[in-house]
Formats: sequence, C-alpha cells, structure tokens
Amino acid sequence: MLENVKITRKLPLVIISFALLSSISTGMMSYKFAAEQLILSAESKLVALLDSRKESLLQYFDTVKRDLFIHARSPQTRDAVIEISEAWADLGSHQQSTLQSLYITDNPFDVGQKEALLNAEDGSAYSQAHKEYHPFFRNLAAEHGYFDIFLVDKTGNILYTVKKEDDFATNLLHGKWKDTHLARAFTMVNKNPSVGNAYLTDFERYEPSFNQPEAFFATPIHKNGEEYIGVLIFEMPIKYINSVMQISAGMGETGETILIGPDELMRSNSRFLDGENILEASVHTESAVKALSGVSGVQFEQDYRGMEVLSAFAPFDFMSLHWAIIAEIERDEILSPLRVFVSALAFSVLAGTVVIFIVGYFLASDIAKPIAAMSSMMNRIANNELDINISVSERKDEVGHMAKALEIFKSNAIEKDKLQKELTYMAHHDMLTGLPTRQLITDRLQAMTKSYSKEHFPFAVMFADLDNFKTVNDTLGHHIGDEVLKAAARIFQEALREDDFVARIGGDEFVLLFTNLREAEEAMEIAEKLVVSIETGLKLVSSTIPVTLSLGIAVCPDDAEDTTSLIRHADEAMYRAKQKSKNCCSR
Repeated sequence: MLENVKITRKLPLVIISFALLSSISTGMMSYKFAAEQLILSAESKLVALLDSRKESLLQYFDTVKRDLFIHARSPQTRDAVIEISEAWADLGSHQQSTLQSLYITDNPFDVGQKEALLNAEDGSAYSQAHKEYHPFFRNLAAEHGYFDIFLVDKTGNILYTVKKEDDFATNLLHGKWKDTHLARAFTMVNKNPSVGNAYLTDFERYEPSFNQPEAFFATPIHKNGEEYIGVLIFEMPIKYINSVMQISAGMGETGETILIGPDELMRSNSRFLDGENILEASVHTESAVKALSGVSGVQFEQDYRGMEVLSAFAPFDFMSLHWAIIAEIERDEILSPLRVFVSALAFSVLAGTVVIFIVGYFLASDIAKPIAAMSSMMNRIANNELDINISVSERKDEVGHMAKALEIFKSNAIEKDKLQKELTYMAHHDMLTGLPTRQLITDRLQAMTKSYSKEHFPFAVMFADLDNFKTVNDTLGHHIGDEVLKAAARIFQEALREDDFVARIGGDEFVLLFTNLREAEEAMEIAEKLVVSIETGLKLVSSTIPVTLSLGIAVCPDDAEDTTSLIRHADEAMYRAKQKSKNCCSR
C-alpha cells in the first residue's frame, strides 16, 4: 500500500489517517453510547418518579378507605345517625326548609364558614343532637383533609353535613342534586349495603362546593353490625392529589407528572399551562391512550403541548377509578449534555491531528491506553460501580473531554441512585417524626400474625391517639403541634425494646407493637407507663394545654390472631378510652 510514497511521508500519513479514522469512530460510538446512556438514565428516573407518585396516590386512597371503614363502624357514627334520624323525623314534613333556614339562611357565619355554627338554639332535638356530634365530625374533616362529611339515611335524606352547603337537608333520590356524583355514590352503596362495601366516584365538578373538582367515598353504616341504617360519605378535594403530582424534585426544567381520567381530561394541574387545568385541559396522546387501556411503557412522542418528550406511562386503578399517570421530560433537556460533549470532541480531534503529525507513533500509543481505561470505567459505571475514580479527567485532549462526559454519566448515576433511595425512604417514613408509616407497620404485623404459633410469647398491638392535640394546633400553632408530635415519637421510641415497633399512621395517631410479652397483662402495664410518660414528657412542650394519651390495646392470641381483627380490636379499645375519660388505656 502506497509503495511509491516515501516512508517519511507515508508513515505520518498512515498514522494521521488512522488516527483521524479512529478519533471519528470513537467519537461517533461515544456519542451513540452517551445518548443511549442518557436516555436509559432518563427512562429509569422517569419510571422511578412515576412509581413513586403512583405509590403515594395508592397509599392516600387506601388510607381514606381505611378511615372511612373505621368511622362507619364506630359507635360515635352509629349513634349520630340514630339520634339525628329520630330528630329529623320529629321535625315533620318540612325538614329541608326548616334546617336550611336554621343552619344556612339564618346562620350568622359567612359562606364557607357555616360549619362554625354548633347549635341553632331553636330548642329542637335536632339542634341538640347537632351540638353533640358536630364537633366530632368537624374535627375529623379538618384533621384528615376532607372537604365535607355526609350522613345520609336509607331513603336518601342528607341528615347531616359538616359544611352546611346547599345540599344539606336535601334528598339524593328525588331532590335538586339527584343527578350529581354525590347521589351516584349514595345510590351505589344503597343498592348493596353489605358490610365492607364501598364506592368511590371520579372527580367531577360539584356545584354546591363552589363548583370545584370533588370525589365522594361512601360506605354503609350498620346498627349492631347487621341492620343497615344509613351511609357515611367523605367529600375528597383534589388538592392533595394535585400537590403530589406537582412535586418538581428530580423533574428538571421541562419535566412533569400528570393524571388523566377516562375522559382524557387532566386530574392534576400542568406545570406549563396557566390557570386551573383539572377537568379542563385535554390530553389525547398515544401514551394517554395506552395507559387508559391498561398498558405501561416508555416512549418518545409529542405531548399535549406539541413538544417532543420522553414519556413514561402506566394505568392507575383504584376501585372505580381508571386513570392514566404520565411522567415526561423534553428530549432536548435529556440530550443537552451531548452538545458540550460534541463540541469538545470536535476540538480534540482537530488538536489531536496536529499533535499526531508531530509525534507520530508515540501519540497513538499514548491515546490507546487511556481510551482502554475509560472503556473499562464505562463498563463499571454501567454495572453500577459508582465509587470508581475517573483518573484521566485532567487531560486537555479529546480523551480528557470524554472523561469529563463520563463524569457527567457517573454524576447522573449517583444522583439517580440517591433519588431512588430518598423516594423509597419518603414512601415508607413520616417526614416529621422519622417514624415508619402505616404500610410498614401493617406489613410487620401481617408477618407476625402469619408466623405466630402457640409456642410463642404473646404480643400486643396498641393504637395511640393524643388528647387535645387539635386544641394545641389551633391555639398554640402548628409549630408547637409539630414539636408535640416529635416529642411523643421520642417517648414512644424510648419505651421500645428489642424487636418492638412504632409507626405514625396519620395526624396524632400512632400504632405500637410490643413483642415477647411474658403474659398478656404485661401489655396493660406497658400501656399505663406510656400514658404517664406522655402526660409528663409533653408538659415540657405544651405547658399551657395538657396533652395526654388515649391508648387501645389488643393482645395476640387472647383478643385475636389475625391482623384485621387485632387492628379493629385495638382501634375500638382506643375509642373506649377516649369515651371513658381520655388520658388512659383500655383493652
């Protein structure tokens, strides 16, 4: 080859030609590899974010469902329906006009604050029952974030609401609001009022609630666990769901997560559209169509704004809800690190040509070794070995720039690993107290009940609720309330022994597991010490308003041997402690 060319020219020409070919080939492969890695990294990140949002929403809906069942079965709710129903009947045939006049038209409080009225002072049995039960349901709605709570009798009469909007005292079967999704929730439960049945509507605009997007969660109420006497309905605003979907951490400048309903309308606001988009903005994309049909995946497509995005999508199903959940980020942002890489690579090829012309073979040898080293580093990074040292990054040629790009890949991989760990921790731990959440303690309890045998020592499940916590929040402020919760969590943790467990399941409610008890009575001794410890310890945080503890206890195997029965037994015992005198424990 090139027999007629002198060696003094041929050798530099061959070396330069092969060096250029090698540089160009390496650059193209590196570009392709970098682009693939960036896209793979973005895909993994989007899927992790999508799973995190989906898990948070499922936990939220499941928590509301559990709360609905607990309160539908509580003696407080049952007695409220019975007494208010009797008082309703005493009002005669003009219940709607009478009650709406007393609690809406003549209510001295402004629109949106009608729930502040405790007693209409008309001397009726209804107002007496309202005075007795209204604080309980009003506090329940405020503490758990429900917009409104409804008690409806079997014939569709709305006996009670917290908010006292225009639907109060109307009939859901033939009244003004019979065609709303509130009426649909009642009707679906009323058709099958068996214990454990529930129905959840999709979010729709609800005229009595300022035409805001609301959903209704309904379940039957039974007397003595058998006789169907009415329906408990929670009105759920969309603000919590929207706040979960609006978290921008890890989404970059152009990323977002959105929910789409079966009507292809948004169930959460977009970061990039002005105003309210919920039930307004339409998303008719391939990802939305696939997710609504039950398919999950990741693909490039044009989004609802016409932008080229990488979209991760999945169906979101909970009871009657059939939504699509989508996480997406613009393609340009994903590949933006490549622009610097390409510019640096082009400059390095040009500079390398000049240097190779001067030093020839020695330069080729000098380049081959670091490229091989970086290839090994790339493979190690691809295998998630993130503690490697990229030692060639100080070079100023194309190899150095490739190493800098490799540092970007390493940094992205570290950030992804850190984010996944943070998301996993956030999904299973309470951010205020650092305690595990309901899911972790439920899993722990299920494992314990499944493996329990009569040769084992008894163990206890305790439901704990802080008395007067709402008063502390309202009077002293949420910052003091947060300190109370953190102090209570510390007291609980200090009381734990090896293999014991404590979790915060919401608001001022905690669940404790005490294992390896010598005898069932030891659980009561532990509980009594906890009651004293809380009363004493929280005086340092809330000196003006005493915060005490109501504690319900269930012991396995004496009280029950399965998870559901133990939780129900402990919860009912806690309510008995509340009703007895508070600042005590009950079994």
